[in-house]
Amino acid sequence: MEDNKAFHHRQLVKLGDMMGDGLHLEPGGKWISQEYKKIAQALGLIPKRKRANNSKAINERMAERVKETPCTFCKGELKQTRSGSMRARCVECGKLFGLLKRAK
Repeated sequence: MEDNKAFHHRQLVKLGDMMGDGLHLEPGGKWISQEYKKIAQALGLIPKRKRANNSKAINERMAERVKETPCTFCKGELKQTRSGSMRARCVECGKLFGLLKRAK
């Protein structure tokens, strides 16, 4: 474990030197900054980013949208494809619909 940590520190220094020279800005050099970030996260220097779990709010909003929106092809009932999904499928004809959009 200690040997692995020392290796990661050496790699971090090498990648930092490469970034200092500006190699990460050249064509094909994006891997340098990506690798630097991965190693820094592995060492615990920067926190790993966690995805927010908004599925409860999405499911509530989708329940409203499914009730108010019929299928545009056969006027059938829509059902959410899976929990946390913003898509619905017609129960009768099987067409897919995107009922919500992700805010950016």
